[in-house]
Amino acid sequence: MKQAILVLISCADKNQAEQIGEHLLKNKLAACVQIVKNTDSMFLWPPGKNQIDYADEAILLVKTLKSKWMQLEKAVTKIHSYENPEIIALPLTHVTAKYLAWLTSELR
Repeated sequence: MKQAILVLISCADKNQAEQIGEHLLKNKLAACVQIVKNTDSMFLWPPGKNQIDYADEAILLVKTLKSKWMQLEKAVTKIHSYENPEIIALPLTHVTAKYLAWLTSELR
């Protein structure tokens, strides 16, 4: 059985999220993406400086298969504007059979 994952990608803005989302969909690295606009982020940056930085970002929620992870990570890293973009995945332990079948069929 195929393993579905949810990938979260922080983006500089809605335009970047759309660019990355379209790239993932066109290249069959994702079957569905959603953009959460106007996300207030707080994080430690730059590395090792113990400083809190703030950003207004967009979050890209990507539905894909675990087997697509390495290609997806490589593609996003290549086109993302951040030096160290947040690209994290969560396993989806409960997915309806019909949705998983659709997801799998779209990513062939």
